[in-house]
Amino acid sequence: MLEEKFESLTLEYTYLLTQQLESQREFFEKKLLFVEEEAMDRILCVEAEVQKATEECSKYQVLAESSKSSLNEERKRGEEDRKRLEKKLETLNARFQDMDKELGEERELNKSLRSNQREWIAKVVSGEEALARLQSQYMSETQELREQIKDLMFHLQSQAAIGSSPMREDIQSGEVH
Repeated sequence: MLEEKFESLTLEYTYLLTQQLESQREFFEKKLLFVEEEAMDRILCVEAEVQKATEECSKYQVLAESSKSSLNEERKRGEEDRKRLEKKLETLNARFQDMDKELGEERELNKSLRSNQREWIAKVVSGEEALARLQSQYMSETQELREQIKDLMFHLQSQAAIGSSPMREDIQSGEVH
């Protein structure tokens, strides 16, 4: 009965541990996927912004060439827009760098969690092996004690039978008539 309870608790603990580690793995895989998708979205946005900025610069250059009277004015506006877009590009690049760093940290965390999972699995296997050894030792000791109790009971019953026998004194003195 005690062995069944111990085995049940061991199985329940193993199940809970496995379930918790699986849950953590799924959580971090989802988070990693989310971070990767967000980084890709931001990269696409940055590329679109760069493309847009490039197109705007080209547009302003064509307008400047077609109109000599507004050349200086258009050039100033084009420069301002270019600077604004370059600043925006720098900002987006910095954000991309941060997201890339965060992605690396998430990957390291995921690697660490997988390593911890392997360690716990090894500990559980080791614990199960130790439990099996202890159970085997317990069973052999129990069997030995049962045999000793059986011998002791036989001895006590023999003593009681001799004590109540009318030939008690002859049996104790070891004489046969």
